[in-house]
Amino acid sequence: MKRNLLLRLLALTMLVSGAFFATSCNKEEVESGNDTDRPINEGQPEGSIRIGGNMEEDLTLEKGNEYWLEANLNMRPGTTLTIEEGVTVWVSPYNNPEIVIHGNMFAWGTEAAPILFTLPEAQPEFFQYGTVNWGGINGAEVPEGSERPDQEIGMTYVTIQYAGGPMNENSEAVRVDKLEPGELGYSVFFNNNKGKLYMENCTVEHSGGDAIYIERGQIALFHNTVAYAGTTEDEAFNFKQGTVGDCGFNLMYSAATNGIKINNSKPTGSDSQTNVNMYNNTMAYCGWRRDGERGGSINIEKNAKGRILNNLIVNSKFGTKVDPSTDIAGENTIVKGNYYFGHVESNATQGNGYLPHHGIQPYDGEEDDTHVGHETFWRVFKGTCNFFTEAGVNEWTDELEDPQFAEFADVTPNVDGTPSQELDYKQMDFRLKSTSPGVDFGTDDETLLIPQVVTQVGEVTVNRPQPSATVGAFGSN
Repeated sequence: MKRNLLLRLLALTMLVSGAFFATSCNKEEVESGNDTDRPINEGQPEGSIRIGGNMEEDLTLEKGNEYWLEANLNMRPGTTLTIEEGVTVWVSPYNNPEIVIHGNMFAWGTEAAPILFTLPEAQPEFFQYGTVNWGGINGAEVPEGSERPDQEIGMTYVTIQYAGGPMNENSEAVRVDKLEPGELGYSVFFNNNKGKLYMENCTVEHSGGDAIYIERGQIALFHNTVAYAGTTEDEAFNFKQGTVGDCGFNLMYSAATNGIKINNSKPTGSDSQTNVNMYNNTMAYCGWRRDGERGGSINIEKNAKGRILNNLIVNSKFGTKVDPSTDIAGENTIVKGNYYFGHVESNATQGNGYLPHHGIQPYDGEEDDTHVGHETFWRVFKGTCNFFTEAGVNEWTDELEDPQFAEFADVTPNVDGTPSQELDYKQMDFRLKSTSPGVDFGTDDETLLIPQVVTQVGEVTVNRPQPSATVGAFGSN
């Protein structure tokens, strides 16, 4: 019998028989958390259906119901977790449970009926992420020597809050040696170079560590919002070896370090070179909680390649950093049509905050310690960043035009991560006014580096948006 029918019947008896734990696991698995002295159902909203444990068959969370994730939900190979529109999944803030997908997960929310993962109580303040954050949604690692090309995670109109909590011995990221117990984890973790991750119109807020961490995988990430990721480090999107695909039209707000970090540092024999189209994203107030020379907007390094086009970067610590270790051969990496404005860190003799001094520089000879030279730099940067006074000329200006958001709070960045000083991004409108200099500043004729790699997930067709010459994620009003 399918689990959805069983859960329907049990929901009718909730008030009489109490909560149900849909699982075949033992007591030791149920109590696998950071605070096992608490009863596992503490804080459970009345009427919610308990879920968790090892699933050997499909499970459907049906619309009209609320659910209580009290321990790890482990979807075994060949199974599918389906979450219908309008479902709320409450998560125990005390046991740090997580969802682990060996098979498939499809969460098709709608604009009218989104899906929500959140904590019912003990919700932390800004950046006070600790024991109460939960373990997030994890694509399970494929066993060594095998492939799992049918592993898919697809989400539309899903909000994930307060994930990326401290790892424990049962956490997927610990099991695959990405993190140690006690370290803050990820809100979404994927680790299969043959599998697919698709997220569109989703929101990830208050992640303890990196919000979306792709160790390897085929990706399609469009029209998402990632806000308040990390405490004193961590990224909104972190793409590692074997990651290929698209990341476009997303908002990254107040990430601790970068909006997007991309590298190809530790590929295995079956991994493709990391290759991501990063275009028409908006990044605001990113990088300030990270000490030193890291953070800000986009950081590409360690033999990765990609297209960095038409991004709008405002009040972020540094502009796009192309590390000298990046694959910049030929046209493997192109930075074009990006627009910068606002507060920036610029205390070095070379570069400015918009052009980080620790990335490649447009000089020849002794002036340039990145050893790429004038010609190579301009081949990569294509001459269309608005802080340069003229394409091909090593002169820049800090007198940049306001991009004219429809509604924006332009304040001093919250460097110390003080909760009372943090702004609510939902009170802002990141569309550009029709008079904005960002309208038509970008490029719509630059070929994306790779064809669309994720065209269908489950029964849903994925439509890749084309680059827009209006910079940023939201167009103009």
